[in-house]
Amino acid sequence: MSIPTIPLLTSNPIGWAVLGTAGYLVYRSGKKAGTKAEEQIERAPLHDRVVKGTMKCAYKAKMKVDESLSDTRAKYSTMWSDARDEVTAKA
Repeated sequence: MSIPTIPLLTSNPIGWAVLGTAGYLVYRSGKKAGTKAEEQIERAPLHDRVVKGTMKCAYKAKMKVDESLSDTRAKYSTMWSDARDEVTAKA
């Protein structure tokens, strides 16, 4: 828009509606951009999220292995005791 058309918009009710709509759209886009900027600031960097995800996967795998060993140990408790006794007797 050029400067000479602004008086034409402000003197007409349709012009006021056009200016109001344009102002509202600018406000909404600014608000949305501000929200995205806040979300990006609060998020951890990508490499930190990847490392944390890898650590979580490793810990979950460790928990599964520990659970499996505990189940196996309970299931074969006598064999476990015999194997432990044989190893300690040789040492």
